Amino acid sequence: MRKKSLAALLAIVLLIVHVALASGKIWQEGIQAPGNTILNLAASQTHTVKKESSSQTGYETITDGMGRKVTVKHPVKRIAFSHIATADALMILDAWDKVAGRCRRLDETIFPGLDKIAVVKSGQNVYELNYEKIYGAGIDLFLAANIPVSGFDEMVAHLEPNIPVAVLDFHDASQFIANLETLGVLIGKEKEAEAYIEWFNAILEMISNRTKTVTDKPTVFFKTGWGSVDDMQTFTDELAGIPKRNEITGCANTAAKLPSRGGWVPSVDAEWLVTQKIDMLIIMDYIHGGFGFGVDDPALVRHHRQQVMDLPAFSGSEAVKNNQVYVIPVEFFATPQFIVGYAYLAKWFHPELFPDLNPQAVHQAYLKRFMRLDHDLSRNGVFVYPNK
Repeated sequence: MRKKSLAALLAIVLLIVHVALASGKIWQEGIQAPGNTILNLAASQTHTVKKESSSQTGYETITDGMGRKVTVKHPVKRIAFSHIATADALMILDAWDKVAGRCRRLDETIFPGLDKIAVVKSGQNVYELNYEKIYGAGIDLFLAANIPVSGFDEMVAHLEPNIPVAVLDFHDASQFIANLETLGVLIGKEKEAEAYIEWFNAILEMISNRTKTVTDKPTVFFKTGWGSVDDMQTFTDELAGIPKRNEITGCANTAAKLPSRGGWVPSVDAEWLVTQKIDMLIIMDYIHGGFGFGVDDPALVRHHRQQVMDLPAFSGSEAVKNNQVYVIPVEFFATPQFIVGYAYLAKWFHPELFPDLNPQAVHQAYLKRFMRLDHDLSRNGVFVYPNK
């Protein structure tokens, strides 16, 4: 059971917006660039997919995230996946119409036609699949994630060579850009991938250029858990993506060097927390019914926040004394929504550096342009608290 809990949490929390060209200038949503400021793309985030030659016309071969050569017949018409972050990636590439098999727990207000798409995940493990449904759905390509649990080889053996398996991680911020570009090549959506990457990098560059000048970084404790107020889990800097998150948003991780299980700390000692410097507290707990488009009252999130602030571990901290406590869903750090999470953290940590950054506008741009949704965040939905 512990192994499954670790796998699930790692899958959820592995770390962690509209730029269009018009008249030769970059137009940005979420940022009001002063004067003649021009944002260059982040060179460190660019990636070029090397297409492999194929002796067969109508086939595409790429190297996936695990270094495996994967050949897929074009055009790809029917895709299945088992990791929630892959759903966002397919929406970004305007390829949702190709989805014929999916994971559980997707939001029907975001992902259309869920009742008509087969649920192919059969267990908690992302590699536990219903092969009868996969074969019955006529799948051309199965998109897998690289998660540190058993079952990958068995899954591949059940699917290949009949159904090619490509491992592309969209829950890991350090690999997201490269994998999105690779997926674009694999399914013939290069232009869509390029548009998102350009938008993502422009915002990332702006944030990084400002936070890199910071010398006095706030010390932040990132609390996560399954919903119980006193469930005190966190992540150290050993976990992939955490150091980059800290660098981009300009903070220091309170739990950076705690003993961990590959970066995951399943239970933080409350007495130890009392002795630590905590300038800001970020709560990423699962709060059932607290966040989403269908939630207009932040009462549940507000109550949960207050309960956490009242814990002896935090009640005497500078974060609580100065009201520097924020609640944010973990999806902003474990799906292609990374840039939304980065925008909120940067704004909270360094408001003086970002008077022109509106994280909600960044989120709105993500939803409107890349998820193709008409939801108006100024009218409906709770996604962070407090949202000031």
